[in-house]
Amino acid sequence: MSHKKQVNPTQSMGSPLPNEDLKTGLFLISNNSTPVIPSKIEEKIEGKRGRSSRPKKKTINRKHTTMESEITHNGKTYSINSKGSGIYKEIMIPIIDQFEVATKEWRRVFVLRFDLHQPWYTSDSKHLTQFRDRLFKKLKRTYGFKQIGFCWVREQERSKSQHYHWVLFLDGNLIRHSSKINETIKKAWERPNGGYHVPVIKKPFHFVDSDGSIQGAIYRISYLAKARGKGYRDKQAKDYQCSRMKPT
Repeated sequence: MSHKKQVNPTQSMGSPLPNEDLKTGLFLISNNSTPVIPSKIEEKIEGKRGRSSRPKKKTINRKHTTMESEITHNGKTYSINSKGSGIYKEIMIPIIDQFEVATKEWRRVFVLRFDLHQPWYTSDSKHLTQFRDRLFKKLKRTYGFKQIGFCWVREQERSKSQHYHWVLFLDGNLIRHSSKINETIKKAWERPNGGYHVPVIKKPFHFVDSDGSIQGAIYRISYLAKARGKGYRDKQAKDYQCSRMKPT
């Protein structure tokens, strides 16, 4: 079977979007149209960008693992979930940096957690960048966000494909609940022929507006920095990426 024009399954056109304690305020939470292509053809197209399964060996990295239950950054100490494989400091610190910028920018911060799963291994992160661009464009148009803070990590354990964990930092004064954003994320990522999906996360969001909620939020999102599952990728791919928000 041959096609005059191949459709890249990593691109999807999203439809227009709708839309617990820290002294600044933070809220934590957990689209879709691509032409339907037979799965075997889609796998062949996607296979040009990556292997069918993860590399047999981890990529060499210089990350440092901590098994401590706390981490101190910018003079503040945060509780982290280092149980099991420990936490990579090189991932945890940028997450805290973006969190702290958000708490300085907005009286309340909305923190949203969600995951992205896909049917096969890809050797780079281009499709993830495309997803982010589609999603952020819609969120800004719908809610009027000036800035969007984020961090994502790439992981792969026993499955043949990688998955991604995400956290968003948003202006909590412009949003009240996660339901519409969750639907927007699904439309931006999922495909009509399956494979790409957004798992349900229990209690996916928090509003942070007190010291206690800061600690609760950091502890929960420290899960993204866990050492387990990282490193099974090609050299051109990344284990993680964070936004570069700066105080205005």
